[in-house]
Amino acid sequence: MNQRERILAILVGGLFVLGIGQWGFNKYRTAIDTRQNRLQSLEDQRMRLMEKQNQGALADRQMGEYLVRSVSSDTEQARSTYQRWLFDIVEKHNIRAAKVSADRITPVSDLYHQMSFQLTGVAQMPQIIALIHDVQAKDYLHRIRELNIKPIKSGEGLSVDLMIDVMSLNDAPVDAVEPTTDSWRVDPKSVAYSEPILNRNLFEPPNKAPSYSGDRTLQATVGRNEAFPLAFKDPEGQTVTYELVDAPDSVSLDPRSGTLRVQSDELKQFDVVVKAIDSGYPTRTVEQSLVVKIVEPPPKEEEPEVEPEFDDAKQTYLTGLVQGANDWTAWMNVRTRGKTLKLRVGDEFEIGSVRGVVREINSDHVKIDIGDRTVTLTSGGTLKSAVESGS
Repeated sequence: MNQRERILAILVGGLFVLGIGQWGFNKYRTAIDTRQNRLQSLEDQRMRLMEKQNQGALADRQMGEYLVRSVSSDTEQARSTYQRWLFDIVEKHNIRAAKVSADRITPVSDLYHQMSFQLTGVAQMPQIIALIHDVQAKDYLHRIRELNIKPIKSGEGLSVDLMIDVMSLNDAPVDAVEPTTDSWRVDPKSVAYSEPILNRNLFEPPNKAPSYSGDRTLQATVGRNEAFPLAFKDPEGQTVTYELVDAPDSVSLDPRSGTLRVQSDELKQFDVVVKAIDSGYPTRTVEQSLVVKIVEPPPKEEEPEVEPEFDDAKQTYLTGLVQGANDWTAWMNVRTRGKTLKLRVGDEFEIGSVRGVVREINSDHVKIDIGDRTVTLTSGGTLKSAVESGS
């Protein structure tokens, strides 16, 4: 065998060994995958069995609760007991002309019997709602299948017709006792149950409460009686009345206008709670808390001096100096007014923006005291120019 043949034989042998190795590795991987798939299948089966076991335990517990709530498995005894209980609640709520009749008993598979009862009578709506509450609050395996409430043709009240289905489990005790706890599905308080039903307007959208849009902090001046109109608005435009919920004696509230009045002689701060009530059906209320601060009165603002649009002093001329028997008289003509002032020493006057006192009069001039200075007015001169020149 030459060199070339030996190389070829080695290559063929190597390929054969590689093929055997690949085949063995594939067989190993296939066995591993099969084992893992089997393990996963067994785990899934175990989880399904555990889930069924949990469901069975849950069903047993649920069935135990049903057995406690069920009437007697003796259908005649169960019908008598339930019918007697219905008569008791009818008497409790003063249902007039009441009738309670037992209807058919229907077996359902081998689990329970369904009994039907009919209750009829006449009462006002609050009594009817209270009756329905007692039926639904009782933790029996029962339900109100049908309810009819109609006005009666004569007399007062409404006619009520209830169809009730009751379940009697076959495995329940023959001497089953009446449930002592209320159903968790219904509010145990009759008032909380009936209020949303009775306080409802069936002919309009739900009534909305008034809302407050004013300031939450009010400032009143000490020693003053101040009024604050409260800005409550009702979405439906209903009439709103007002009440004080919590406030000191220094606060009062007009129930119709909603004007809050505060009068206090002390500097302090306090809270006030007011209530707004609308006139809708049913009425809605809202409470609003306010903070009232009693503060010092603001400082008085000095009113700025307003100069007249036209100053009469600019058109006031000294037209004459007249000597009398004992004194002199100065004649000042106010042309804008069409009049002449005849002034003597000591006379006070006010012309336009000038206010002064005549100090001295002689044949040449008049001296006038204006404030803390003295000005001199000569014949033919205007009063305003004498003041501005200061002479």
